[in-house]
Amino acid sequence: MTGPAHLGGARRRWTGRWAGARLGRTGGLLLLLALLAVQGWVYRYPEVLFKRPQGYHAWRQSDCLSMTWHYMEQDLPPWEGRMHFLGTDGTGRALSELPLLPYGIGRLWRLTGPQEWLYRAVVLLLSLGGMIALYRTAHLLLKDGVLSAWVAAFLFTSPMVAYYANNFLPNAAALALALMGTYPAAAGLVRGDRRKTLLAIALFTAAGLLKATAALGLLVLLALHGLQLITRRNTATGSADRRAHGVALLGGGFGLALIAAWYGYARAYNAGQAQGIFLIGVLPWWSVPPDEARAVWQGFLDHVRRDYLRPDLYLVLLAVLVPALLAPRRVPRLLWAAVVLLACGTVAIGVLFFGALRDHDYYTLDQAILFPALLLTGLAALVKGHPQLCRSWPFQVILLAVLVHGTDFARRRMADRYGTWMNHEYLAQHEPLGRMQHELLRMGVDRDARVLCFPDISFNRSLYLLQRSGWTDFGALSDDPEAIRAKQRLGASFLITTSDSVLGKSTLRPFLNRPVGRFENVRVFDLRPAP
Repeated sequence: MTGPAHLGGARRRWTGRWAGARLGRTGGLLLLLALLAVQGWVYRYPEVLFKRPQGYHAWRQSDCLSMTWHYMEQDLPPWEGRMHFLGTDGTGRALSELPLLPYGIGRLWRLTGPQEWLYRAVVLLLSLGGMIALYRTAHLLLKDGVLSAWVAAFLFTSPMVAYYANNFLPNAAALALALMGTYPAAAGLVRGDRRKTLLAIALFTAAGLLKATAALGLLVLLALHGLQLITRRNTATGSADRRAHGVALLGGGFGLALIAAWYGYARAYNAGQAQGIFLIGVLPWWSVPPDEARAVWQGFLDHVRRDYLRPDLYLVLLAVLVPALLAPRRVPRLLWAAVVLLACGTVAIGVLFFGALRDHDYYTLDQAILFPALLLTGLAALVKGHPQLCRSWPFQVILLAVLVHGTDFARRRMADRYGTWMNHEYLAQHEPLGRMQHELLRMGVDRDARVLCFPDISFNRSLYLLQRSGWTDFGALSDDPEAIRAKQRLGASFLITTSDSVLGKSTLRPFLNRPVGRFENVRVFDLRPAP
């Protein structure tokens, strides 16, 4: 029998043979949690959780921890940030993003003592919350637990996301809050739910306060509500709720004003004393000299190959997006608009912060939200046009293979960040500083002593580990005897070196006459006048 009925029966048998289980929302959530647990284990999170600040961008990690330590030790209000690096005026006053994490963890440390693993754990819990929120957003659109879990787990294959998801920087928390805002934002747009819209605005505003570039989600939400108000049509329901859009625009405008007010305050707070610790502004493409711009561009391309995603996963993104490009009407208009706005915003942020993209991958961390947005766009078209294919076992095996290879790539990049040149300075020079508190006291370096620490060119890496305030070799301080004497007048009483390479400097010889002790590779010299 070879007629159409026979072919239809064969097709149904094939479908029955290869169709996978279509998990509901709860089943998909359990699948996601299982996937994230396996990925976290592969990334050695149980070990990383207890690591000191180290690895790639240990500078910024130490800055955050230094602020946290001062909130604990000095019981400061959140709007009065302090750091171990004392800056130009010797006060250590410094602020950048709203210090929700340093202040909150500092209050917690007042109860527990300075437990760095608690900081990592809080960031990890926020990251987990963001992944779950991304899953809920995907499920709202796809109505498929397996695909929704895959979208969230795919984002966790980014080496950059995996590295910062339990780290000390605020960027991962900003990304998590932005992801948390996607579900109430989508629900508010589709259903006209004002409460969910206001919740989304609050979450996006908090993300922007933690990292200004994370306010892109808030801008996109405002643009979507503005477009629907102008067209007098809800693209999802076919009707317009002008009052709901008005509430969204007013609430979003307040959120943007709050973000602008905080960064304005932080800029004024830092003026004249923070010595350029934090960038509160932009480094646009047109301000970078051509020779340097080429180096920045090459550094950015290196991040694209090694830090954002496994290179062949960009092809997966493109392949998933093809069904949407071929059949754009299968994708909700709101989703198309959101993706286009996100893409344009990501490009704009890259242009405005171009000068920082070579050495600072975390400047683009919160823009990783574009990856799941592209996936959702393609999968929405695929689910609507070929639902049986999406539930087939071969297709789901392919999805699993993508996760396995992406996770293995992130694992290797994580190992690089903790075990290669990216962590050499900590392992070779700074690690003993965190173990010599009793030795410092024995040498007479009490906890109130102000110190110089060379050859550290960061702000707080060595000072935070020493738990001593002072100055590092930032700005080539060790090359300028007069500048060193100026720090002595501001109270610097000891010089600490972590590498003998600086001891041969002629500029340092006048300050090396009174050695008071040594601990492994660390040498301590007294800078006070001889009795």
